[in-house]
Amino acid sequence: MDTKELIDQIEKGSPFVGLSDVRLVETQRQPNIKGIRPDIVLKIDFGGAIFTVYGEVKTQVTPKILEQIGMWLARLKHPGSVDSYALICPYLSPRSQKYCQENGIDFIDLCGNILLRVPGKLLIERLNRPNTFKEKQLFRDPFRGASSRVVRVLLQCPKQKWTITEIDAELKRESERQNRRGLFELSIPSISKTVQSLEQELLVRREKREIVLPDPRQLLFRWAEKYQDRYKQMRQNTRTTNNPFGFDVDSSVKGLKSRFSDLDFVITATSAANLVAPFTTVDRIDILLLQGKTDDRLWRSLENEPSVGPDFVFAEPYDVGAAMYSRDVKGVTIASDIQIYLDCYARGGRDSKQAEYLLSNVIEKTWNKI
Repeated sequence: MDTKELIDQIEKGSPFVGLSDVRLVETQRQPNIKGIRPDIVLKIDFGGAIFTVYGEVKTQVTPKILEQIGMWLARLKHPGSVDSYALICPYLSPRSQKYCQENGIDFIDLCGNILLRVPGKLLIERLNRPNTFKEKQLFRDPFRGASSRVVRVLLQCPKQKWTITEIDAELKRESERQNRRGLFELSIPSISKTVQSLEQELLVRREKREIVLPDPRQLLFRWAEKYQDRYKQMRQNTRTTNNPFGFDVDSSVKGLKSRFSDLDFVITATSAANLVAPFTTVDRIDILLLQGKTDDRLWRSLENEPSVGPDFVFAEPYDVGAAMYSRDVKGVTIASDIQIYLDCYARGGRDSKQAEYLLSNVIEKTWNKI
């Protein structure tokens, strides 16, 4: 949807459908009023009183755009004004709506989410309506698929200032460190687009050519929220088998590796956390299978033997980047602390407590030392 189409919908009164006490009286496109040039001016009848709304139209909205809009609106508003200065867009997410509420930004979207405020005179508020405009996203999801490898680099060394080429070099180094023949590498344009998306979400900022991570916890928490959906999809394709090898994690995994020496995998979630920051008991051993297709003989072999320890749960990661920064602990290859945190967080329940413990006792301490 372009700007003209969006304004066409506004002029039809689409956002106000269902509000019986609100009526759109008049619209003007790009007028020059009071020395400003809003994209559109709306005259709204609210309970018999006429109010003016000066609209700034955006076809897509990101947190960075919201921050800029807030600064623009703040310059326009003045004490005693009976006008509203509002952002107008196709859809504003609940997170963005909350940001607008907290930062004095009025808005109207085509899905019917509205917040218009004139202290003591006007309050029109209708929130949390669903998105009915499935537009192509202007910016890529930085947590999706291979793009998340950039996030892994940033969270591995959050105090470091990076350039695009340095992130590229780090992905090459990590591939070489694991002898994985460029498995984690990305193109320079892909890295640049991912960083641009993170910048729009206010999760990183630019200092000249360098990329700075202002708050690694915020970036990790945002990723963990997104990862929950990925985790649900992964669980639909998991395979659970008996564990005939041992009572604890390290003996169980060593037994598995001994029998299936060609199996390429890393351990994650609570079973991996138990080796670096034990907090809760292990009721399963989560295994992320990497390159290659697993032979069905593995499943048949394990399913026909009596289990003596926690079950094995095999899954394929949504991206091979899940193996980045993996390492050996007690002879067992476990995922990075960040990946372990994501999987514990996504499982919920007592595993979410394990995630909190891992964050405060391992991850944050590592960040502070770097």
